[in-house]
Amino acid sequence: MQRLGAKMTEEERLQWAKDAQKNPVIWESFDVLKKTYMVMASQCDTKDDIGRFRYLEAYKDIDIVKKHLEAILYNGQLTKQEKTQMKKKKFIPTF
Repeated sequence: MQRLGAKMTEEERLQWAKDAQKNPVIWESFDVLKKTYMVMASQCDTKDDIGRFRYLEAYKDIDIVKKHLEAILYNGQLTKQEKTQMKKKKFIPTF
């Protein structure tokens, strides 16, 4: 088991990735988050366009995050296109 604040060794990282791939809670959490964001967006006041927009953007981002996690766990790294997508998601429009 890793100590708090200590860096993981390559073997520990590999074991963590193998465990994460098999852990259904990790993968189910993406579905729970998507449902939660959709419910929260639907509960926004009719005049709260920014709030609704943010929940719907977060809803869409869940799939991107899941794909990134899968890429890292299965391949060990992100593709250039995935890295570009991740950087673009930092933009939050103002109204």
